[in-house]
Amino acid sequence: MKWNKSIAALLLSAALLAGTAAPSFAEPETAPQTPAAAQQTAEPAAQNDTAAGQTDGTQKTGTAKSEPEKGNSNPTSPQKQSDVVTEMPTIDINAKASILVNAETGEIVHANNEHEQLYPASCTKIMTALLALEKCGLDDVVTMQEEDFKDVKAGASSAGLKIGEQITVENLLYCLLLPSGNEAANALARTAGGSVDEFVQMMNDRAKELGCTNTHFVNPNGLHNDNHYTSAYDLYLIAREAMKNSTFATVVNTAQKKLPATNMNAERIIYSTNHLILSSFSSVYYDNCYGIKTGHTTPAGYCLVSFAKSSGYTYYSVVLGAKAGAEYAGSFTETKRMFEWAFQKFRMQTATEAGAAVTECPVRLGRGTDHVTLVTANDVPVLVPSGVDMDQLTVDISTEESYDAPIAKGEKLGTVTYSFDGMKCATADLVSLTEVKRSPVLYALDLVEQFFHLTPVRIVLGIVCAAFVLYLILSFIAGRNRRRRKRQRRRQKNNRH
Repeated sequence: MKWNKSIAALLLSAALLAGTAAPSFAEPETAPQTPAAAQQTAEPAAQNDTAAGQTDGTQKTGTAKSEPEKGNSNPTSPQKQSDVVTEMPTIDINAKASILVNAETGEIVHANNEHEQLYPASCTKIMTALLALEKCGLDDVVTMQEEDFKDVKAGASSAGLKIGEQITVENLLYCLLLPSGNEAANALARTAGGSVDEFVQMMNDRAKELGCTNTHFVNPNGLHNDNHYTSAYDLYLIAREAMKNSTFATVVNTAQKKLPATNMNAERIIYSTNHLILSSFSSVYYDNCYGIKTGHTTPAGYCLVSFAKSSGYTYYSVVLGAKAGAEYAGSFTETKRMFEWAFQKFRMQTATEAGAAVTECPVRLGRGTDHVTLVTANDVPVLVPSGVDMDQLTVDISTEESYDAPIAKGEKLGTVTYSFDGMKCATADLVSLTEVKRSPVLYALDLVEQFFHLTPVRIVLGIVCAAFVLYLILSFIAGRNRRRRKRQRRRQKNNRH
C-alpha cells in the first residue's frame, strides 16, 4: 500500500522541521564532513559508495521501505487495431553498458555492451552478500577487527562501524547493502571465508558456477583494481541468484534501517544509497522498484543493479558506467527511464495454454495408434510488444522424426520456441498428451527386422549366401562334368560295337 511510503516521507519531513538530521537527495562529488544523518548521499567521484548518514540516538527513527502491493504507475494503453506492431521496441541508454531482462521468461528486451568487461564498483557487494548468506547464520555475532578498516579511507563509503564493535551478520548485511560500508564487506568476507583472500576465491568460484564468463574479483567491496571487473550480463546472473534469498531481497528493498545499539554504537539509522527507493520526494524515486545495489568509482562511473515489478511481472536491470547528472547520477535516471519504457512498451501474454495441442509426431510400434500429440505441460508466458497478437509470433518446434512406443503420458519429447522480430520470447518443453502402449506383434516383428539389420548378422548371412551361390555354381559345374563324361562313355561304347 502506498500509505507506508507516505508515512515514511512525512517522518523524514518531520525530522527536517524538528531540526534533526535527515538524508539529502543530491549526489556531491566528495563526502560531507559531518557525522550526522545529513551525510547520506550518493557515491562520490573519488571512491566508491559514499558514507551513509548516522544519528545520535535521539533522532526520530525513519520507516524502512516495506514491500506494499504497488499499483502500476505506467499502465499499458490499449493498442488500436490499426497500429500493427512489426518490430521489437528499442531504447538507447546513456551508459557504457546496460541490460534489461524479464524475470519470468528470461527474455532480454534491451542490451548494450552487456558482455563487455567493466568495473562494477560497489555492485560487487551483491556477490559478497550472497556468499555471506550462504555461509553464515544471520544471528552469528561478528567482532569488528582493525583489518576490516584498511580500505575505509576518507571519502570512501562506510557504515560507521568501530574496531571491537560486536554486530550480527544480519545487521552487517544492512551496513553492507544500504550505506555500502567497506568495513562491513571486509568483516563479512573474513567471517564467511576465514580470510579475505579465501573469500575472494570463493567469489570467483561462485561466479563461474552461475555462468559468469567475464568476471574476476580481487576484493569483496569493489574498490578499484584493474583486475577487478565483471559485465552487465554477469551482474544480472549474480543478482538473480541473490534475489532468490528472501533476506537479501528484504535488505536491498529497505530505504532506511534502525540499527540496535551495540557495545560501541548507540541506536541509529542508516540509509540506502539507492535513490530509486529512498524518498518519494525525489525526482528519480520509482514506486515499482525493489532494490538492489549502487556503485561508483571514478574509473567505473555510476553503476546500478536494480529490480522492478508491476502488472504481474518483473525486470532485472543493470547500468554500468553512467555519467553524473545535474541532480542525480545517470545510473538512477537511466534505470528509471528503462523501467518506465519496458512497462509501457511490453505486456505479458500466453503463447500456449497448458494441455493445448502444439504438434503431432509419428509413433512406431504403437498399439492402435501411429501418432502422439505433443502439448506444453504449463502455460507458456511470453513478453511481447504491446499490440502484438500471438499469430505474429514465429513458432519453432524441435522434435525427432518419429518416436518408438511405449511413451508415458507427460514424457518430454521436444521443445517449442516462440520468437518475435528475431528475438526469442520463450522456450518450453513439449510432452506427450496421452500414454501410447506398445504392440507386442509389431514389437516382435521389429526385433526380427533389427536382428537381421545387425552388422555381424548381415556379414554371416552374406557369407552363407555367398557359400550357397558358390555351392550352386560348383554343383552346376560338377553336374555338367558328370553329364559330359556320361556322353563320352556312351560314345565310346557305341564305337566298340
